[in-house]
Amino acid sequence: MKRFILSLFALLLLGCNSTFDSSVPDWPVYLELDLTYEDRDLKAIQAYKLYTPTTINQATEKTGFGGVLVYHGLSSTGATDAYYAFDAACPVEHQANVRVEVDDDAVYAICPRCESKFELLNGIGNPVEGPATEGLKQYYVDKQGEKLYIRY
Repeated sequence: MKRFILSLFALLLLGCNSTFDSSVPDWPVYLELDLTYEDRDLKAIQAYKLYTPTTINQATEKTGFGGVLVYHGLSSTGATDAYYAFDAACPVEHQANVRVEVDDDAVYAICPRCESKFELLNGIGNPVEGPATEGLKQYYVDKQGEKLYIRY
């Protein structure tokens, strides 16, 4: 019986895969943002900013496949100090130069080519309209004081 339970546990452990492989290629991501100075416009709720190789220090920072879209939204608990980062490349188009654009209400990111719409406000990035079946590729955001560190 003990061997059966151990085998069942091992099978469950091997069968559960909590990682998600995005169709957007894995590229290096590292940004250091300062909410006191040059990135202070991100402090407002629903503020966003797109970082591409032409807008960063390429010697020390990396912007993923299609650029990094940083968004100041709401947390699942309703807290207003939630920052999210997504690769700006549309997961349907698979091209670095086809980037999502944030709508006028700053709630959704929309692909200009396939017209897929992705939810931003709660930091999920899931598709809500269009042909997309997967969400935007999300990056890790660490807030320390007035600094944001974004990495993959």
